[in-house]
Amino acid sequence: MKYLALLLVLTGLSGAASGQANPQVLLHLQTGDTLVYKALVNQIVNLKKEIPQAAVKIVCHGPGMGFLLKSQSEYAERIHHARLREVAFIGCEFTMKQRQIKPEQLVPYATTVPYGLVEIVKLQQAGWLYIKTGF
Repeated sequence: MKYLALLLVLTGLSGAASGQANPQVLLHLQTGDTLVYKALVNQIVNLKKEIPQAAVKIVCHGPGMGFLLKSQSEYAERIHHARLREVAFIGCEFTMKQRQIKPEQLVPYATTVPYGLVEIVKLQQAGWLYIKTGF
């Protein structure tokens, strides 16, 4: 929990620092490391526990697309089944094409965008708070 608090302070997410009543948090996931997936789930659960009104978008691309695959969905399922509101799962269609991932292979609650990195840039331009996941 102390790491989440530090993360929130460093990214300007704390209520006073961000100035947002309903913060919008963008999580950038581009690793296939399941330890990162596990940490990400815990961080999102903790974030929503402390700031339930926060909107969260997880943008996955490259090896991070594994987080959204039905065959590896243990971690995404934990977030989905926790019934956390305002958590969106976004996959990269370019990565899907490169890795020959079909839309039906993704968890049903995931959406896709043409390019994950472009989506990240657009969300940052729109004021979303950016957090790069990983160790």
